[in-house]
Amino acid sequence: MSDNFKKRFGDPARIKIQTETKKASFPEESYRSQKIAEASIDILRGVLGREPTQDEILGKVDISRAKKAKDRVTHE
Repeated sequence: MSDNFKKRFGDPARIKIQTETKKASFPEESYRSQKIAEASIDILRGVLGREPTQDEILGKVDISRAKKAKDRVTHE
């Protein structure tokens, strides 16, 4: 993984990765979790081309086998 990172961003890296050092408060952590969940659903929506089902969101269904919305449309 380190070699791939070096190929993409140079050695020394042209970017700096900085992470939060202090623990987030409960409301801030809750807000972050909500935004991550919304982004995940948006990604599924884009991949599937339709609204994902609850089981797809929860990971109970393998979306690699799911049909995209445009694949289900019959051509007349």
